[in-house]
Amino acid sequence: MKTIFSATAGAVLGSIVIIFALAIMSGGESLMLRELAFSLSCNALFCGLCWWLLAKIKSTDNLYFDALAGACLALAGWLALPLALVKRKRLPNVGGRLLLFGKLSYALPALAFFLLPQMRIAPQMLERPGLKLSAVDSIPNSDAPNVLLVVADTLRADVVLDPEVPTPNLDALRENGTWADYAVAPCNQTLPSHLVLLTGFDIEKVGMRGNLSRWPSRSMLADNKCLPIAERYQLAGYNTAAVSTNMLLSSVDEDAGHQAFSDGFDTWHGIHYQTPFVDFLSVIGRHTLMGQILPTRFITFPLNRILFPNDIKHFLPHYKEGERTTNSAIDYLKDLQQDDRPYFMLAQYFDPHSPYIAPNPTRGSIARPDQRPAGYSAAPEDEYFMRVNLRSYCDSESRPDDFLPLSDYLHALYKEEVVYFDQHLGRLLEQSKLGSRETIIIFVSDHGEGFGLHGGVEHGSSLYNEEILVPFIISGPGVAKSNRLSYAPEMIDAVYTMLELSKITTVSVDGQSVVDGEYQARPAVSFKIDHVSVIDGDYKFYASLTYPDDSKPYELIPLTLYDLSTDFEERNNIIEASPEVVSAMRGIIATRMANDLFPHITKRELSGKQLQQLGELGYTE
Repeated sequence: MKTIFSATAGAVLGSIVIIFALAIMSGGESLMLRELAFSLSCNALFCGLCWWLLAKIKSTDNLYFDALAGACLALAGWLALPLALVKRKRLPNVGGRLLLFGKLSYALPALAFFLLPQMRIAPQMLERPGLKLSAVDSIPNSDAPNVLLVVADTLRADVVLDPEVPTPNLDALRENGTWADYAVAPCNQTLPSHLVLLTGFDIEKVGMRGNLSRWPSRSMLADNKCLPIAERYQLAGYNTAAVSTNMLLSSVDEDAGHQAFSDGFDTWHGIHYQTPFVDFLSVIGRHTLMGQILPTRFITFPLNRILFPNDIKHFLPHYKEGERTTNSAIDYLKDLQQDDRPYFMLAQYFDPHSPYIAPNPTRGSIARPDQRPAGYSAAPEDEYFMRVNLRSYCDSESRPDDFLPLSDYLHALYKEEVVYFDQHLGRLLEQSKLGSRETIIIFVSDHGEGFGLHGGVEHGSSLYNEEILVPFIISGPGVAKSNRLSYAPEMIDAVYTMLELSKITTVSVDGQSVVDGEYQARPAVSFKIDHVSVIDGDYKFYASLTYPDDSKPYELIPLTLYDLSTDFEERNNIIEASPEVVSAMRGIIATRMANDLFPHITKRELSGKQLQQLGELGYTE
């Protein structure tokens, strides 16, 4: 044991040298001290054990030599074997203090973990690409409008009309345009809804059901006469640019032929960040003895779980993300407004997607400290554990007493995110007013958000109203002001209306215009994996929908029916009392399913990186 303790002491001292060297090189600003001290002290213990095994080659009691060996092991593991072969002089009865330090070293991992501050440095956003202008020869007429499509990820419709939630910029946008209390989204997850928006195809023609489902190929959609919306503007001579904050939109496997969101955009800025968590674990794996000897997963997995729990990994990259998204979008707008051509620009915000971490002074304005459930701190990343616990409550047979307080508090944190988002949306809208051309503004969301009241937390678990009803606002030239629609449009109607107002071809585009006075409401169909819902008039129908085999017809099992005119909360299932309505709903689905692309798409193989990204956003276990 003396050999182990002395070698451990030397390894600790060698590790301290490493920390000091890194602190000097980095200036201390980006040094992950707690994480580094914990990892290197664990490595020191490992070095002590390894040296004890190597020291069996030449057994002796030279504790100072053992300490030197431990230090070398910590600094450079490849020195281990040469040192083990060196003949060491016996020096008995020395190194008492060294042994004591070696014994105390076994407490260093715990001391580093509990006493040093957790890493709080936000990952830096990678540099945005330079703006590319159109290469098309023709330039649209001088009266051709600019078009700004703003998509707020995970924004449910009711929150922007909630008097408790101050959204002056969205309020002003409604006053200057045509809007609806809500529109119906085609899916309760990001990728299918955005693909509908950017292709102009109904959800069944896209063939997707969720973020993890099959992905249509570019060629399959082109065979069905799909021309992406950005490409339509591009061919008309517009400059096209996009800022997309949700990483999933920028992670399409184009090598597999999948339809990309970026098609038609001259400039696509998919916001990405440096990866300090991943980079740190990689360094530990490559440059420590335990990383060189043990299988990589034996090192990175436990360190990842211990040092970087999901709360901190989710909290840091998304803190003040709305500000960064707006800054990037404004930079592009300034350049676009200097060119003679009109522009079509997508500004895709991640807010108010979880985590709900509005910065000060917005934080605490709705989710007051006295309403915070017991057992949670004021630290902003604690909301992660709130979501985890609320989800576990939903999965349990009975709901505890703190279920509703927890649900209400998370909902309040979410509302603060909406307030924060509105503040930065105002900056973007102000910039869009500049330039010589008028600008069409389209504002929608891809899906909503749940807080456990129907058993689902966040989104992706159901097709209840909170997950598929989204805001819908259009303003600009040719759009009536302060015009509240008397009906609920579909999200895809925003695309059709946008193209029509721009005088861009709408051939092979689904949806209808909400400004020409000829709107004919149709049943709104929404999908999730293995389920479908239909809203037709006052009724909402929900059913399971599966393909037992791609070569066989789909199977549909009716589940619920609600009368939204008297039961908008979807509490009273009237399916048994309304067989004629269920029959009509079946017919609607059958008509739409005649164009379903899903059974014709090959199953999708997800890469490790895609699974990691989906996991970071809460879509995988």
